[in-house]
Amino acid sequence: MRKLLLVGSFALACISSISAQIRFVDNVIDRSKVSVTKNVTYAQNYTVLYGDMDTTKAGPQFMLESLKMDIYAPNDGSSNRPLIIYLHTGSFLPRYINNTPTGAKDDSATVEMCYEFARKGYVVASIAYRQGWDPRSLDENVRRSTIINAAYKGVQDLHSCIRWWKENAAAFGNTFSVDTTKYCVGGQGTGSYITSAYAALDRQGEITINKFRDPSTGAAMVMDAMWGDRYGYGGITVPTPQGGPFNKVNTPGHSSDDAKIAFQIGGALGDSSWLEKGEIPMLWSHSVNDPFAPYTTGMVNVPGTTLQVVEVSGGYDVMDRADKFGNNDVFKGKVMDDYTRAINKVNNGIDGLYPIVGLVNASGPYEWWDTAAIKMLPKQFYPVDAILAGAKATNPFMSKSRALLFVDSLQRYFSPRMAVAMGLVESVGINKINWASNVTVAPNPAKNHLTLHNNWENNNLLSAEIRNINGQKVRSLNITGNHNEYTLDLPAGIYMISMQFENGMGATKLVVE
Repeated sequence: MRKLLLVGSFALACISSISAQIRFVDNVIDRSKVSVTKNVTYAQNYTVLYGDMDTTKAGPQFMLESLKMDIYAPNDGSSNRPLIIYLHTGSFLPRYINNTPTGAKDDSATVEMCYEFARKGYVVASIAYRQGWDPRSLDENVRRSTIINAAYKGVQDLHSCIRWWKENAAAFGNTFSVDTTKYCVGGQGTGSYITSAYAALDRQGEITINKFRDPSTGAAMVMDAMWGDRYGYGGITVPTPQGGPFNKVNTPGHSSDDAKIAFQIGGALGDSSWLEKGEIPMLWSHSVNDPFAPYTTGMVNVPGTTLQVVEVSGGYDVMDRADKFGNNDVFKGKVMDDYTRAINKVNNGIDGLYPIVGLVNASGPYEWWDTAAIKMLPKQFYPVDAILAGAKATNPFMSKSRALLFVDSLQRYFSPRMAVAMGLVESVGINKINWASNVTVAPNPAKNHLTLHNNWENNNLLSAEIRNINGQKVRSLNITGNHNEYTLDLPAGIYMISMQFENGMGATKLVVE
């Protein structure tokens, strides 16, 4: 029986429990048959530690860190399995030090997400990445500079991890039987900053826009001559007067920017201008009332403080932009199930966006932790009161059973779209009926005026768009009910009107004279 779907303020009992199980979409493998290999080193690189991370030393300290991952693999005898690389949350600081109960690759929700993806047939790597910035500085430029550099190093670490998997497949026997041509990256909270930046940063110059420059000197906050480029290549690798070394190149010689899709759970994109037409598709789930990362565009706050860091764009604004660019067309309209129908009621017609609504859902209703264990932490080393306050802010009505419902719903919404984007399935739950056949499109041929009237009684029209003969979107049509009228203002020619309904998609030809 499928679990209860939680979108936030309402619930929907799914009725499709008797449908056939689809590999990479449904849980086809028992949890007991998922093996976990812990602490596999995928790279080494230099971490910058600040006072909040090492209170015994003053100023930034440089440390060569071994970066590790936990690998979840289904023991099902399959080969050439698709890969998911998953990045945990944590505000670029270790768990508890960051004033929250999360921040490591073995966080409860992270472990559960990895197990559930592995049960669908994926190999999943839950990776640790470099942490460390200066959130306590009273200088906003210091806070902004150090966190931007932390996020940048996270992107480098993700590229290094991808290259590890390529190298393992090419030269070391492909230990986990992975098809490295079919992989995706996913992040939760802070990990979403990294995976969305991975998806959107396709030019080195994008990291040096004015927003990420010192306002007094104009100097770039990310100095790639020292830290290396976004792939983790280059940079200074020997001790320097500035206190380095700064970068160690890991597993060179393999491509690392060809993921099929990126998915985000919370978090945000460093700057909306990074996202451009033609970049990889994305999925995003975001709590509408997230107190730390904005659902639209706004300032990021340091957890447990009133300090602001930098303006970023959250799930709604990023997915709206990606949708308008057509970046998500690879899966758009190719999944139709109870989860999609429910979420379509709150995502403004943006396929791939899963808003979590309701004040009580804060930023992480899919997370849980041991409150008693937090209270037992030694207060001389950990800000216990701030941790408990941060926990309540992220999930005020936390319970494991409630969190698992959200994990299940996220999986149900993301998995079919991931499978379609990675070429593992063609579509999920799509009826071959052309639903547009019961929509009146008049006049046709049209000149400057067009009417769309939906004649279905129990199949609402959610969105529509006009595309030219080359498949390019030329206009989105605002849908406000069953009857909609428009002024066209289009060049003469032949077009297609693509329509998204509650129960599927449809299309019809439009001639403009």
